[in-house]
Amino acid sequence: METLGSEEEIEAKYGCPDGLEWAKAYVAKLNEEEKLGRKKVCIELSPDKPINSDEQNLISGGDIFLLPLYNSLGLPQMCKEITNGSKIKYNLDEILQTLVVLRVLYPCSKRSVLDLNQKRVHQSEIALENLYRALTLLSMHIDSIQATVWENSKKIMDRNTRVTYYDCTNYYFEIEDNDLQFRDPKNPKRRVGIRRRGKSKEHRPNPIVQMGLLMDADGIPIAFTIFPGNESEQPSLQRIEEMLADKFGLTDFIISTDAGLSSEDNRRYNMTEGRDYIAVQSLPKLPAADQAMALDPRGWRIAYRDKYLGPIDSENPERDVFNLEEINFSIERNTKFYKEIIVEKRLNGKKDTTRQERVIVTYSYAFAQYLRHKRAERLTSAEKIVKKKEHKPRQSQQDPHRYVSTTYITKDGELAEHISMSINQDAIAEEERFDGFYAYATSLDDEAVEVLRARSFHHEIEHLFRTTKSYLDARPVYLQREDRIRSHFLICFLAMTILKMLQKQLGMPELSIEQLITTLRDIKFAHFKGLGYVPMFTRNALTDRLQELVGVRVDTEIVPQKTMNKLYRRVKAS
Repeated sequence: METLGSEEEIEAKYGCPDGLEWAKAYVAKLNEEEKLGRKKVCIELSPDKPINSDEQNLISGGDIFLLPLYNSLGLPQMCKEITNGSKIKYNLDEILQTLVVLRVLYPCSKRSVLDLNQKRVHQSEIALENLYRALTLLSMHIDSIQATVWENSKKIMDRNTRVTYYDCTNYYFEIEDNDLQFRDPKNPKRRVGIRRRGKSKEHRPNPIVQMGLLMDADGIPIAFTIFPGNESEQPSLQRIEEMLADKFGLTDFIISTDAGLSSEDNRRYNMTEGRDYIAVQSLPKLPAADQAMALDPRGWRIAYRDKYLGPIDSENPERDVFNLEEINFSIERNTKFYKEIIVEKRLNGKKDTTRQERVIVTYSYAFAQYLRHKRAERLTSAEKIVKKKEHKPRQSQQDPHRYVSTTYITKDGELAEHISMSINQDAIAEEERFDGFYAYATSLDDEAVEVLRARSFHHEIEHLFRTTKSYLDARPVYLQREDRIRSHFLICFLAMTILKMLQKQLGMPELSIEQLITTLRDIKFAHFKGLGYVPMFTRNALTDRLQELVGVRVDTEIVPQKTMNKLYRRVKAS
């Protein structure tokens, strides 16, 4: 309420001939400003009046930049199709949308979703029992949801799938015992009970669930698969490729994998399907003659010096052939060299059945120094183990026990009374032979530098896994039922896909996914009920670009209540 005064007071104060007409014009102006969201707002605050109990005054609005992509990926329509013709009373789209955006803004347990949902500008009415029912329902449509997201993502941006990257990780559960496993009566090929002890990436003893993730050459997820923690990773590659063919219609791509997934079966499967591959090749596992060729100091070319080089040019001295023993590595410390060899691969262990395979070997002095430094650290630990005689089985490739030889001294047929431990110099010498060397097997005919350039992006998939664990809190998982566990990972997948697509849309080369997540979480407002929202975040180049991309403005001194409601209605309808 604003007091203008009497006609005489208005005429005296503003120097106008007709106070009544001036007041009418002033009110009309205020109404127009309110309509346009430009009316100035006066907030009266009292130092004596306590704030209301249990009322959220600081709320998050970062989801306003996530909702347009959520909608454009066809998720609301997909939810509608899933529930059409059913007796479901709850809003599946509202639940999925809430779970996805909260996974970015406030990663939490499903039980905490209801409380944290109250910290958003746009809040949804969700009952906990309906949330769990929705997880069960979503688990029945995971592949179809992924296919829908894939198809709609291609309408939003080009998906770079000439080279795709596949890798696996696992997520632990705060439980002690494995799930019981049994055949699914509806699908005899599938085992039920996925929380099983296996080789944990984090070296934990808890049961784990494994995820296989396929990523495009822009670092955007394409698809994922979930499988029990005690299963080998290798069959998961063929399963996800079969899903891509059946559900996505995607068959023409090059697949890049690490050593754990580069079995001969997987390589031959891809060749049979008409796909090329780039796979890590273990040098120690090559036959002695092939190892000798790979480690020979002669016949190396430069692949990388500050950047990957172009095609071989006889007039370009950087593309000459070098001898590693003649290189001055104080100058060429960060240069990557390569050579190519052809190896004979036995098929199914049969001596008379072989195929030829191209292997690109690389050498980096900086990588060699790194490996020597890490080995020195492990040797220090190994020497302490020998001194204290702390024998135990080797746990991993990085375990210092690999450098320890243990001999049991006993009389024939009697229980050993003494243990002799020493540093295994032969194991150290064998490992040193491969310092700085790395190798990739490939079916591609492309120039070696182009293969290495394509392969160099593979580390980004490991970055995605770290982000889901560290920023989206994908683990530990507290859900018990397998169907809901699978839906949990669907939500993490959707959240990461939206984030990576948003990162690409923003077009800011130096922007990391961690910076984007942090900024979205920092988009908060002080809420003055009935009046509007006062921004409580730092305006910067990223917040400006986010607003420009989505077509909203939420960094004014106050965003009126009606204006904010309109903005949310608009982005939800986009």
